Amino acid sequence: MVKWGVLGTAGIAQGCTIPGMQKADGCELYAIAGRSLKKAESFKERFGFVKAYEGYDALINDPQVQAVYIPLPNHIHYEWVVKALKAHKHVLCEKPMAMNEAEMKEMFKTARENGVILMEAYAYLHSPYVEALKKTVKSGEIGEVDYIDTAFITQDYSEDFRLHKEYGGGGILDVGCYCTTMILSLIDSPVSYVKADAELDDKKVDHMASVLIGFENGARASLNAGMALGIDTCDRYDRLFIHGSKGYIRSDVEYNQEGELEFTVWVKDDRGERTAHKEKVNAASNYSLEIMQLNRCIEEGAVPHISEEFSLKNMHLLDRILDVSGYTGERKAFVLDNGVVIPAVGYGSFMSTDKLGVQTIKDALEAGYRYIDTASFYYNEEQIGTVLNESDIRREDIFLCSKVWPADLGREKTLKSFEASCEKLKTEYLDMFLIHWPKDDKSDPAWIDKVRESWTVMEELYEQGRIKAIGLSNFLPHHIRPLLETARIKPMVDQLELHVGYMQEYALSYLKKEGILPQAWSPLGRARVINDPIITQMAAKYGRSSAQVLLRYLIQRCIPVIPKASSIERMKENLDVFGFDISDDDMSILSCLPERGFSGEHPDLERINAKGSF
Repeated sequence: MVKWGVLGTAGIAQGCTIPGMQKADGCELYAIAGRSLKKAESFKERFGFVKAYEGYDALINDPQVQAVYIPLPNHIHYEWVVKALKAHKHVLCEKPMAMNEAEMKEMFKTARENGVILMEAYAYLHSPYVEALKKTVKSGEIGEVDYIDTAFITQDYSEDFRLHKEYGGGGILDVGCYCTTMILSLIDSPVSYVKADAELDDKKVDHMASVLIGFENGARASLNAGMALGIDTCDRYDRLFIHGSKGYIRSDVEYNQEGELEFTVWVKDDRGERTAHKEKVNAASNYSLEIMQLNRCIEEGAVPHISEEFSLKNMHLLDRILDVSGYTGERKAFVLDNGVVIPAVGYGSFMSTDKLGVQTIKDALEAGYRYIDTASFYYNEEQIGTVLNESDIRREDIFLCSKVWPADLGREKTLKSFEASCEKLKTEYLDMFLIHWPKDDKSDPAWIDKVRESWTVMEELYEQGRIKAIGLSNFLPHHIRPLLETARIKPMVDQLELHVGYMQEYALSYLKKEGILPQAWSPLGRARVINDPIITQMAAKYGRSSAQVLLRYLIQRCIPVIPKASSIERMKENLDVFGFDISDDDMSILSCLPERGFSGEHPDLERINAKGSF
């Protein structure tokens, strides 16, 4: 028997998971915790728990509790999952387990460090009904899957955390996650593109979303998710359609159902005529099956059915859908398709050590920066390397980016530049390596050949693990297109001068379409931007500095930033850009301001700054 504790008295715990626990073999309902002891005691009496606690910490600190189920609101999953894992409890956490992939990666890392199991609670994926669907698809009866359509639409909650952005509410996260997990269970191929649109309320929470997903193997999927059926009703609409080269499957079974379930398989015979047959499945409680599966992991060393890899893959897809649909949140980090995490705010080190030397880098680390952006042309790599080497901060906790200067393009020069950067930075690898500018001379006819040679070297270093992410800097669409003609690995990031008054909208649209993350250098523009009366008035309105408003504008547009600062006070200020939202009207004002603050640096023009760009 595994002694289980339940952290909270949420509706899904009360109506689904705890009754499933009661039916599950090997499960002891040992402890229940609520925000009030009265509520916890009522659950103890109703379901037969041994102990009741007021407050979640008390349950986590009980040494008898072996495993914890967490059905709390999405925005506090991270806090309580991490606490439980550090207390060496196995954890089953309700979906979505995190607000974003960066949070989820940290949660799984904590589980590994403490030698315990963490699994995301998608109970329906434990159902024999889903297994029967997957078995039919794998059998080849309907041929190769080329299109999946699914939907989960439920009621519009009038007063519920599910429609509060700060709690991680909305249709995509709350019910769309069922659709994405179903799709990813049936199509085993990397995602190539995501297109989405959503109906957002005045708090930017999605009531309804439609999504189109493309996969590298050519398959496509669509989903509709939302909360658009009545007000606080019990209405819902579910569907699943799986199309293959030889036939298709239809199912109207609601997600997470049990009992006698069926789906219909349609195929064409040798004469081209359609025939149909029904597959019937007797499904026990998904919640019981989920608990028993995790019990086997704890007691027998079984592998979690919902794996870390699958949860991260799904959360990555959800992040992309949220970004594309306009649902922006407190994204403190961005995750590339290969799983590399890039902090939303990095420290731009250009000219940072000219006056104060290594102290500036020490101050940046003390202020809380864990992303240091440098380049061979900044001539400060050695100073940064010295500070990092002497710091108590682990190398793996620092995101370190450098760049190859355009005069060093070409195979041998790029390799030499990379090795020199690693030597100066005192590291065996770089988290990110970029081509700094597409050309050294605006009239160089051979620039694309040099870029392609350099990119081939970077691809090789990436595959060797010497670079975690490869990308570009100051490349516009007409520079990227010819590179993509020969590149085996698509650039993951493109650093551009981006700020209010100079947003390069066409380039941003192109990067979004290609799945390349834009990153903003000079995100504060020049003095003309930061001292603009419109900006200063808006800063006063939000009780923030002008710099914080300018940085927040970019982050709300899902663009990570690398601002410069010389004082530790300004460094801390530039990091403190979370916990507030700029309204739609003010975002519009900032987006529509005329050009101002442009550095004069452009990849197709002679660079006017002798010291470089930035």
